[in-house]
Amino acid sequence: MEWSYHRDTSAESRRSQYAVVLFLPEDLDSAVAPLRERFDPDYNIIGPHVTLVFPFDSEMSLDELAAIIQVEAETTRPISIALNSIGDFYPRAPIIYWNVKRTDELTRLYYQLHSRLGLPIPFKQYQPHVTVAREISHHRVLPVKDKIASYLPDESFEARAVDLVTALPGGKWVSVRTFSLSG
Repeated sequence: MEWSYHRDTSAESRRSQYAVVLFLPEDLDSAVAPLRERFDPDYNIIGPHVTLVFPFDSEMSLDELAAIIQVEAETTRPISIALNSIGDFYPRAPIIYWNVKRTDELTRLYYQLHSRLGLPIPFKQYQPHVTVAREISHHRVLPVKDKIASYLPDESFEARAVDLVTALPGGKWVSVRTFSLSG
């Protein structure tokens, strides 16, 4: 499952599309932004992030969703995030990413959020990552990965919050609620 940047904006549509993400801190956002602008045609749709719950449609109200996410955030301590290599999902998906080292806390939060929101797990194996490039033709994957790797060293930060984001008409995703990880 990939991000769907466009949603049904017809009057009949009562469902809203949401996702839950960890945004990168400003210094790492600034480091990856020029690469995303160059190699990701959707770079301006949403800032650099790690997806916890991939885009989903919901008829629940914003307050109902927020209450569910709040419970999980309150039982989760800040999570140490280590960005440590460049990977790709080729040939399955045209995405090159900055790898996030899996941790028990991050994986638990992924599964718990899906469970509490009543959503199916989209991937058996959760691969946390920050998308850096997409829609790169197959023959350019290795050269682009080499260019990206030289700009993105190993980095780490402590994630202290998760964000519930929603798609606006026109496709841009914005945060509608931020939840502190306070467990």
